[in-house]
Amino acid sequence: MESIERLEGGLAMYEDQDFRVFEDQTLPGRLGKIREQIDPKFMITVAALQPVFATLAVPIYDHVSKHLRRTKNPPTDTWVAFSTSKRGYKMLPHLEIGFWDDRFFIWLAVLQEAKNRQALLSSLKEDLVMTLPSDFECGSDHTDKNSGVPLTREAYQALMATQTDRHAEWQVGRQFHRGDAFFTLTPEDQAATIREIVTALLPVYDQLIRI
Repeated sequence: MESIERLEGGLAMYEDQDFRVFEDQTLPGRLGKIREQIDPKFMITVAALQPVFATLAVPIYDHVSKHLRRTKNPPTDTWVAFSTSKRGYKMLPHLEIGFWDDRFFIWLAVLQEAKNRQALLSSLKEDLVMTLPSDFECGSDHTDKNSGVPLTREAYQALMATQTDRHAEWQVGRQFHRGDAFFTLTPEDQAATIREIVTALLPVYDQLIRI
């Protein structure tokens, strides 16, 4: 198992080969690879983002996915989430950073389980969301890796129109597909890229947790 110290030494970070963990079709095999290969990298990202989250008025807690409820099928994705609660994140607006088998994602999300979801999102200023970078996306389903579309005003308004549905979800963020130049960057440049994306999302997140 690669140590966090080795990763911090700049010898490895998020790589294209990390997607290979999803090639293991067994539950114990895939979970083992996630815990050995990806989770230590998530923890480095957690540490790197602490100064960013420290600019918020409330503490932010990290939650690395453990996939504890799985007894048969291996997980199709894995992530670390950030929320204002030590106990969980799904019922709160939160940030997620993670992997599907073909992409690395950074999403600010409000899931269907979120308390007062419709009221939260209806109070969010559309113009604030539209100040996000042009390469950002929005999505409607955190369980569908293909739900993201370019974040245009038209697409965002269409996303907001679905929020009256009891099972609707809301996401904005950025994705890097397997083979993207992101995976050839140095660990330092990857960390800087992730910080830039999270920093861009922070004003929207701040408004959501203040509403």
